[in-house]
Amino acid sequence: MNNLSSFQWQKRVLLLNNPANETETMQSLLKLGPQFAERDLLWFVFSKGNIETNYPGKITSDFNTNIKDQYFKGDGEQVVLIGKDGGVKYRAVKYAPTEILRRIDSMPMRQQETKDGSSP
Repeated sequence: MNNLSSFQWQKRVLLLNNPANETETMQSLLKLGPQFAERDLLWFVFSKGNIETNYPGKITSDFNTNIKDQYFKGDGEQVVLIGKDGGVKYRAVKYAPTEILRRIDSMPMRQQETKDGSSP
């Protein structure tokens, strides 16, 4: 995988670039794993040239560059939430898990999933 196109209509994607407190951010992402899984959310943390993720597949060496070029401006802390339709739904300069969950839950597609029971 070298971009996010394979996730369209299947997954929501959370991108975090250079989180200020990487250890705390990673602990939060792991703790919220079940809630993120329920919302079909994959996350990718870009920091110091490394990528941490809950995506189980292989990532190509081009992925880092492709994502940073497409979604991030500069090298500071940035957060981008992408909906299942592939569109950017939220941008921020600080990781705020409560706000991310609230944004996802307010999306029409997510509301339909909870109504239909079609989310895992």
